[in-house]
Amino acid sequence: MAKIMIVDDEETVRMFLKRVVEEMGHTAIEAENGVQGLDLLADNQIDLFFVDVYMPKMNGIGYLEKVKKMDPNAVIIMMTGHPSADTIVETIEDDGYTYISKPMKVEHVQDLITRGLAARAARIHGE
Repeated sequence: MAKIMIVDDEETVRMFLKRVVEEMGHTAIEAENGVQGLDLLADNQIDLFFVDVYMPKMNGIGYLEKVKKMDPNAVIIMMTGHPSADTIVETIEDDGYTYISKPMKVEHVQDLITRGLAARAARIHGE
C-alpha cells in the first residue's frame, strides 16, 4: 500500500482522486494548497504526488521545487485545468514526472498511479 498525496484547492478534484486512490488499495492524504502539503510531509513518507499547477498561497511549481529538495526521488504528477506549453515545459524542466489535464478519467489516473509507483521504485533502487 502506497501513500499518495493530493494537493489541489478544488475539493471535487481531491474527492475524485481520493476515491480512485483508495479503490486501488492505497492511502490518500489531502492538502488544499502547497503550504498545507508541505506541513503534511513532516509526518508522512509520500510515494506519489498529484499536484495542481494553479493554487493560492503556493503554486504547484513552487511546491514541486520544495518537494524535490526534500526527496530527490519524488514522483510528481502535475495537474492543470489550463494546459499550456509554458506550464508543461516549466514542469518538465523542474523534473516533474508527467502531467494530466482536468477533467480526468479514472482509467488514466489509475494508469498514472501504477506507472508513477513503478518509477518511484526504480528511482529508489537506482534502476
